[in-house]
Amino acid sequence: MPDTPPDTPPGTPPDTTALAIDRTILANERTFQAWIRTGLSALATGFGVARFLNETMPLWMYLGISSGLVLLSAGAFWLAGWRYGHLHGRLKAPDLDMTPLWAVRTASTVLMAVALLGLIGIILDGLG
Repeated sequence: MPDTPPDTPPGTPPDTTALAIDRTILANERTFQAWIRTGLSALATGFGVARFLNETMPLWMYLGISSGLVLLSAGAFWLAGWRYGHLHGRLKAPDLDMTPLWAVRTASTVLMAVALLGLIGIILDGLG
């Protein structure tokens, strides 16, 4: 992260531009985490509806609700990776410490795959 150069005299105010960039990077990472949390919550709720409400609701209703929640989670995972990458590209600089884009996209892709496989499982379980 950009810091104050070592030859700066004591008492010199910090570089406000560098601090603003740091805050922007941290805000981007917090936003990514919020989208992932949203997706995980929707995924867990969709699985819960499919598992525990299948005997109390008609087939079409619990399949629709659980499938919608799982699709919402896959969308949140995709949006998390896309949004992070969008700002990551605008802040690309050699002296900035940021979470690597490949790690973010890999995590988002794996979570989307889990959600879509879970959706297939819910549908097959409901129809089988």
